[in-house]
Amino acid sequence: MSDPIAPPVAATRPHRVTHHGVTIDDPWAWLRDPNYPTVSDPDVLAYLEAENRYFEAAMAPHAALVDTLFAEMKGRLKEDDASVPQRDGDWLYWWAFRPGAQYRAWWRRPAAGGDAQLILDEAALAEGKDYFRLGALAVSPDGRFAAWSVDDDGSERFTLRIRDLATGADLPDVIPGTLGGVGWAADSQRFAYGLVNDKWRVDTVKLHRLGDDPAADTTLYHEADEGFRVSVGLSRSRRFLVLSAGDHVTSEVRLIPADDPLAEPLVVSPRRAGREYEVEDQEDRLLIRTNDEHVNFRIATAPPRQPR
Repeated sequence: MSDPIAPPVAATRPHRVTHHGVTIDDPWAWLRDPNYPTVSDPDVLAYLEAENRYFEAAMAPHAALVDTLFAEMKGRLKEDDASVPQRDGDWLYWWAFRPGAQYRAWWRRPAAGGDAQLILDEAALAEGKDYFRLGALAVSPDGRFAAWSVDDDGSERFTLRIRDLATGADLPDVIPGTLGGVGWAADSQRFAYGLVNDKWRVDTVKLHRLGDDPAADTTLYHEADEGFRVSVGLSRSRRFLVLSAGDHVTSEVRLIPADDPLAEPLVVSPRRAGREYEVEDQEDRLLIRTNDEHVNFRIATAPPRQPR
């Protein structure tokens, strides 16, 4: 019987850094490739390969058990699982897995009846890639276009594209470095999206018009607080673009009329440390879920024009 392979031990290299007056010795700092998410440093790659060899060797005696457990778990899953169709405008939308597929296919059909239409096939998009993750998928109010984004290198930075659902072809518009959702304007020609900064946080929301150069997109909002993240989307009624900023304990929401996306954003309530809230609209009022009076939150209402 051969001796078990020894686990690799990362070498130490002197490295000292000072932040905010605190000095830290980190002898393993060399394991952070400065080019991340691209890892190209030969020493880092060599160590990762050693870790992989150790894992494969340590798990080899358990290969049969791993296969058995995988087969048992797979046998309890419905391989052709699908969501319940949900109506949005004149269409019913749903996703479904093909048997054996690791990714979803997104479908729709006319609510009045008709054939199903494939919007996006994740399995086809992921074919041949080592990594694939779908980010945003949002159909325009008129049902003509779908904004969709993909991360295919594990960087958590998504490239946003627009698909013409009438033809199945993607438009020339390509926007890299996005993260989070998409909010379409009422005209179905413009949409808001978030850009991720070098700290992997969305701090800027921009407005893009189909056919325009993304470099000239209008900035709708920029968050100055480095601790806050920003998200963008549409309210359920599609009347408002919703810009939410916050950290883990404090939040602030802005509303922009979807039919006038260049209007000045309306702050629902200025941020107050330790208070969280989120907003939805219902007919002539806003529904606000907040922890302003109780740790378990409450539901408040307010008029859209003067919510404070």
